[in-house]
Amino acid sequence: MMTHCGFIRDRSGIADRSRVFFERKKRAGILTFILLSGLVIMFFFFCGSGFIHIPFLDVLTIMFSHTSENQLWHDVVFNIRLPRILGSMLIGGILAGCGTLFQAVLLNPLASPFTLGISSGAAFGGALALYLGFQNPVFLAFFWGLISLVIVILLGGTRKTLYPTRLILSGVIVSSIFSAGISFLKYLFKEEVSSVLFWIMGSLVGLTWQNITLLLPFSVILFIMLVLVSDSLNILCLGDDQALQLGLNPVFIRLFTLIISSFAIAAAVSIGGVIGFVGLIVPHLFRIVIGPDHRLLLPISIIGGALLLLVADNIVRAFFQLEIPVGVITTLLGGPFFCVLLVKSEGQKYQ
Repeated sequence: MMTHCGFIRDRSGIADRSRVFFERKKRAGILTFILLSGLVIMFFFFCGSGFIHIPFLDVLTIMFSHTSENQLWHDVVFNIRLPRILGSMLIGGILAGCGTLFQAVLLNPLASPFTLGISSGAAFGGALALYLGFQNPVFLAFFWGLISLVIVILLGGTRKTLYPTRLILSGVIVSSIFSAGISFLKYLFKEEVSSVLFWIMGSLVGLTWQNITLLLPFSVILFIMLVLVSDSLNILCLGDDQALQLGLNPVFIRLFTLIISSFAIAAAVSIGGVIGFVGLIVPHLFRIVIGPDHRLLLPISIIGGALLLLVADNIVRAFFQLEIPVGVITTLLGGPFFCVLLVKSEGQKYQ
């Protein structure tokens, strides 16, 4: 019998289950090495690539000694490219990790950081800040992202129970309301609508070290929390009744993980705007490759999300010297890719 997150309840022996886990762990180790290698290579490649090409050895000198004979090269790498690259990696890891988390706690494979309306709430806050003339939309975006979470939690259950289905429905409703609010603000902007559209579509242009400083604590806390709750997520995927029998409190786990991850998502959206499909595609792809065990799936999804957003944000800039909002690129890549996944997985079950 298939469980909510793709686990199979069977009566196979302990030795068989241990063998399957060992094979998946080995596969996960190889995949982790490949992803980390790609992440390191792309990191240094994009630091030197762009309208101003900087040799690899000079990039290393600038990064590790903070000095360079060419002051322009130093400013380009250290003050422009490096914050943007680090920001794309952190935001990509947050979105992919939270997408994996939401699919587990909401028992729904289509759950993502946008499911609970947090991204829409943060986007509304950012658009409102721009309309009111604030130079930095981060605070209002962060605030409204958390407001959307509070509304969803209040609508999604009772004092003793949080219902996954009600949480998802509440998230859809809240997201629709905030999307309407964004549309109204765009109407009020009139000819200045491009200034808010570029941010809402997701853009990492102009990230600074101040943005990284704000984003880093939320990222670290989220990643530590995801590692700590990976076993609990596996149990939660068996269903609430089974979890209670095994001594796990489903309401506490859902509430705790949703709150921590929502803080991280609100921070990511407030800095990078609305970036779609990363939190939906990455968990699906790696779940097919290594299975649904969150002890393996969570860290790989985080690394994969960081690599995906790093490449999506920098590849057009590096090769074509164009600035296209990264949210547009991830949607253009993610939409068709997800359709292919659905077609190929038709009639199949995650093993």
